[in-house]
Amino acid sequence: MSRPNLRLRTVIVAVLVVALLAAAAADVVLTLRVRERDRVSAAEQAAMSQAATRLPTLLSYSSKTLDHDLDAAVASTTGSFRDDYRTVLEQQVRPNAQGARLTTVASVDGLAVVSGDADRVVVLAFLTQTTTEGSRDPQSSATRVEATLDRVGDAWLVSDLKPV
Repeated sequence: MSRPNLRLRTVIVAVLVVALLAAAAADVVLTLRVRERDRVSAAEQAAMSQAATRLPTLLSYSSKTLDHDLDAAVASTTGSFRDDYRTVLEQQVRPNAQGARLTTVASVDGLAVVSGDADRVVVLAFLTQTTTEGSRDPQSSATRVEATLDRVGDAWLVSDLKPV
C-alpha cells in the first residue's frame, strides 16, 4: 500500500471517529434536555393539580368551623409565606369571620402555568369566591391570583400568593 492511500485512510478514519463522537455527544445532550423537559412538565402538572385543591383551602372558611379551616389553610403553605399568611388569618380573617358570621367558599375556575422548574411552579388561577354574611344572600366575585408552589417532599405547597 502506498503512503498517500494510507494517509487518506487515516484521515477518513479520524473524520469518522470525530463524527461519531460528535453524534454521541449530541445524543447525550438531547437526551438530558428531554429528561429535564419531562421533569418540568411532570412538576407543572403535579403543581397545578395540587393548586386546584390548595387554593380553595387557603381562601375558604366558615365562622362555624373557623379553627379547622384556618389550620388547613396554614398547612397548605410553606416558607416565610406561612408565617405571613398565618398573621393575616389571625389579625384580619378570624375577627371578621367571627364578628360578621362569614362563610367564604372559593372555587378554581381555571389554572395556567406561568413558569416552572422541577421544584417551583408559578400558576395563574381564576377563582370565584362566594361569601355569605349571616343570613344575607351570598355575594360572588371573580378574582385572579398568581400562586407560587414549591415542592416539599411529595407535596406542592403555596409559598406565595398575589392578586393579579
